[in-house]
Amino acid sequence: DTNPNLKGFFGGFATDAHAYYVPYNNGSPHGYAVRVSLSDFSSSGVEYLNLADTNPNLKGFFGGFVTATHAYYVPYDNGAKHGYAVRVNLSDFSSSGVEYLNLADTNPNLKGFFGGFATDAHAYYVPHNNGGRSGYVVRVSLSD
Repeated sequence: DTNPNLKGFFGGFATDAHAYYVPYNNGSPHGYAVRVSLSDFSSSGVEYLNLADTNPNLKGFFGGFVTATHAYYVPYDNGAKHGYAVRVNLSDFSSSGVEYLNLADTNPNLKGFFGGFATDAHAYYVPHNNGGRSGYVVRVSLSD
């Protein structure tokens, strides 16, 4: 059986091993990040974690992307526009593999993004609506 909260996603991405679904809103903003094994596309191949168990602000994402080591979730609206950028270690898809950064701590306008992408060195977050239409592009170093 899977969790009945696993619905209301916005976007997805894949590695060679898994398909990832981006948590958005299942009646209210949620943080249930899901991955499905590409070699076991059945309920037994489903893994999930609730990002909001790590921090209650980690919910309501619009899009995501992947690097060789992490899944990234793009901050949008958790009941209000937010800037909580999240990454999960691909080899530790559990609460202990979750890291986050509140982009709005750097500048309060850095929230409400709509998608993103990565290069070898940086993650980029695409501006959308931070309470009004936004043009604040964000680049974050991928090095620790």
